[in-house]
Amino acid sequence: MSSVSEDIKQMQAQIQQYGSVTQFGIRVQVINGPGLQEGSTGSITVKSGGVVEGNGATYNAGWEIGNWGDTLTFTKR
Repeated sequence: MSSVSEDIKQMQAQIQQYGSVTQFGIRVQVINGPGLQEGSTGSITVKSGGVVEGNGATYNAGWEIGNWGDTLTFTKR
């Protein structure tokens, strides 16, 4: 069973390997938890204390746990 922390580790591994995670034209080079879990969704927000940075901006991230590659979204903070 996947968890928010496992998903974040996978995102960080992708950044380490490829230099970024890109979704819907937003390229993010930094993803650091902690994240929050609400039901089957995970998030990294100001509330969680996490950091998501790229394209010269800071973002919130949200995704379906265990399926972040297809469901990850970024919104500017």
